[in-house]
Amino acid sequence: MFRTLSRISGMALVIIATLPIGSLAEDDSLARKLFNSQGCKACHTLEGDGGKDDGSFEEMRERLSRAEVRQRLVNPAGTHGSGSIPDFSHLSDTEIEALVSFIQPAP
Repeated sequence: MFRTLSRISGMALVIIATLPIGSLAEDDSLARKLFNSQGCKACHTLEGDGGKDDGSFEEMRERLSRAEVRQRLVNPAGTHGSGSIPDFSHLSDTEIEALVSFIQPAP
């Protein structure tokens, strides 16, 4: 019994040690930087700060899926927002994923 518990504890420690503990905080920080640097704040609000022309990020969380968020960010054809939402395909995959995860966290 003790051996089994020792093995389980050891496996749990290995799993915990390999989890990307800082990545969620880093993604959040990156997304907030992008929110400011990419002009999102001109039209959208986040936590009450920013433009009032379009919806808040909090509202987007309630109505858009992760796939819909991604489609709106990488939108070279300008197929949404009456063409007013810019194409963010110049962002890296990491930056896009940080924004997607920030706007619509995984369940």
